[in-house]
Amino acid sequence: MKSKFFIAACVVSNLLMIPASADESALSKQMEAMNDAYKAMRREEDPAKGAALAREAQNAMVKAITETPELIKAMPDGADKAKASAEYRKMMGALVSTLADMELAFLNKDMDKVKAIVEQLRDAKKKGHDKFMEEE
Repeated sequence: MKSKFFIAACVVSNLLMIPASADESALSKQMEAMNDAYKAMRREEDPAKGAALAREAQNAMVKAITETPELIKAMPDGADKAKASAEYRKMMGALVSTLADMELAFLNKDMDKVKAIVEQLRDAKKKGHDKFMEEE
């Protein structure tokens, strides 16, 4: 169950990234930081470096949880918008928890678990994109 929330949160975090611009939002900056750490974690073999990257990603998600994605901002005020905001925060919280699990896996030198979490993130990214990104 925990992995499902993590996957969804990862997907949301990657899906909610806004292309870099002069007016780059606080959320997009945190999503970029998360994405950069994720890309590096996928290939990291050094447990200490991997744990540091997982902490970096966690810190970005803690900051991002207080932001509101553009897709939700654009929704009309009401129950649906409130539910979407709550779902976003829930997914982001689950992502922080999963990233802590990844940090622990690195610290325990359990590279099989790290790889499993990376796979979960990959799946979550697709699901999040499908749910939270507008088609271009």
